[in-house]
Amino acid sequence: MTTGEQTPSKKTQILEATATLLSTKGLQALSFENVALEAGLSRQLVRYYYADLDSMVCDLCDHLGGSYRDTLVDGIVKVGKVERLKFFLDFFFDLAETHPMPVNLETYDAMIAYSVGCPQLKERMCDQYKILGQVIVHELKIAYPDLGSAACEELSFMFVSMMHAHWSFVASLGHTRDHSRLARRAFDRLIQSYVEDSSDVPVIERPWARSR
Repeated sequence: MTTGEQTPSKKTQILEATATLLSTKGLQALSFENVALEAGLSRQLVRYYYADLDSMVCDLCDHLGGSYRDTLVDGIVKVGKVERLKFFLDFFFDLAETHPMPVNLETYDAMIAYSVGCPQLKERMCDQYKILGQVIVHELKIAYPDLGSAACEELSFMFVSMMHAHWSFVASLGHTRDHSRLARRAFDRLIQSYVEDSSDVPVIERPWARSR
């Protein structure tokens, strides 16, 4: 293995520095100067890779999504076809002991705030969350074959909503991580309530639809 393969690329170095900056100092600290300082690189080099902050934060979104995906795939391979839904839910509430979540939860909160003025980032984040929702729908259908499609779609949206709100409270506002067990157990109860309701009448026609 060459030295270049052993060390992160300059782009990766910049993105990881951006994630650290956002998670420790917040969106108000985001600047080329601060990213360069965090990365141990020159401002000129950071500007060589990124002409503007929007493109940097969009790439960061993809970078973080990839780190979650890699950890999940590794966990799925190890659990096989047994209790995959349980692993997914445990992972996203940081209760999967052998596969902890990447430590960048505050960064996601900062990116949500940044997306208000950055349509490209908003699209990428919406796509990532929707893909996660589709995965949860698939796993719900496997784990609970009697659940109808409407129930699975609604549960997937509720899971992603609950998961994001949970980490906003825990990571960004400082509530203890003990609350992960509370949220995880609450979602089990929500699933059970849908299992016991066989009507499968959708609350809304298109979960995950967006207003433009």
